[in-house]
Amino acid sequence: MMRENLTVYLADDHTVVRKGMLRLLKTFQRVKEVKEAANGKELLALIEAEPPDAIILDLEMPVMSGMDAARHISLHHPDVKMLILTMHTEAVFIHKLMDIGIHGFLSKSVEPAEVERALYSIVDKDFYKNEIVEEAMRKNVSGSGVETTSRLSSRELEILLLNCQELTPTEISNRLQISEKTFFNHRTNILVKTRSRTNVGLLRFAVQRGYIELS
Repeated sequence: MMRENLTVYLADDHTVVRKGMLRLLKTFQRVKEVKEAANGKELLALIEAEPPDAIILDLEMPVMSGMDAARHISLHHPDVKMLILTMHTEAVFIHKLMDIGIHGFLSKSVEPAEVERALYSIVDKDFYKNEIVEEAMRKNVSGSGVETTSRLSSRELEILLLNCQELTPTEISNRLQISEKTFFNHRTNILVKTRSRTNVGLLRFAVQRGYIELS
């Protein structure tokens, strides 16, 4: 079931950009509350007081960068979904952020409709796949060196591939005729075996191992 009444935090040191994004987020139907921060330290203070459903995070900020804030959030608040706003879309940079546990990436020139689409996708599906992610995948075909695919059960492999089709947990559970609790148990095992943090990491794993091809 899709979550409604979402709480979203926004961190960006540019006041004009932040206020504009703030106004945009408040127009989204499923967003109930939006809070803002001017740097990573302010963002972490907000999260420690009350974790949100998702954050939209600029990487280049004073006091504490978005990269450092993302590392802390991934470690201490793994249920918070993270969407990065960046001008840097080089493959090596995107893969570094995937390793941290980022759930999606947006260019700073993104259209408002894609912001809403990406936000709902990371909340509902744990990741947002767009051209930034796909291009990074194409430019990094080497594997991680971890031989894990042989240890995935047939059901785990099935769930891995369905995850990569951008289905929600409810859709996957219904298709496989299993409970959502069973799905999440399998997904946890898959994340451990593949050494991934999010579904973005699972997508990268599947591409590297040749299970799927990007269009």
